[in-house]
Amino acid sequence: MDILVFKDQQQHGPYDQDQLLELLREGAVHKRDLVFYEGLPDWAPLDEIFDVEEAITHFMDEGQDPGLVAEIFTHTSGIISSHEQIYYIAHQKPKMLKQKPDSVVVTNERIIITRQGLGGSRTEDHQWKDIMSVEMRESLMGTTFSMLDRGDHVIQIDDLPKAQLEKLCQFAQEMRQKS
Repeated sequence: MDILVFKDQQQHGPYDQDQLLELLREGAVHKRDLVFYEGLPDWAPLDEIFDVEEAITHFMDEGQDPGLVAEIFTHTSGIISSHEQIYYIAHQKPKMLKQKPDSVVVTNERIIITRQGLGGSRTEDHQWKDIMSVEMRESLMGTTFSMLDRGDHVIQIDDLPKAQLEKLCQFAQEMRQKS
């Protein structure tokens, strides 16, 4: 979808949704700026048409990095189905030897873990119906989020900040119970 933006008495664009999301994140476009796309009857404020900014800021209540959350949101939006919703995004604390931290995304259908390594990123997709349990652990070595699937495989992600870990577990428990 090509989206036009009217800002500072000028028309800008067209932009796709990912570009618009990046402009919002950078502050180059604001939620009250007017947008138009084919099928829309007239120009309207961005926040009346798209809830992108609200969705992203919703994921940053526990101290997540805004740029990283926007990047994870954009990537995940491109791989989920049209009826799937992102409920929460958590990411590891930055590590010195890693360019990007690992992340966990909770949707209404699954949990998506993206692990960063020397050879690039690897995405793991786990459907809620296949998750038997979720738990969090804290120790002197740090925090761990873990899941047990139907095949008795333990899936873990370490070093999530405690506030994100708690919220992630809360959402995961809720989603598990719904499935």
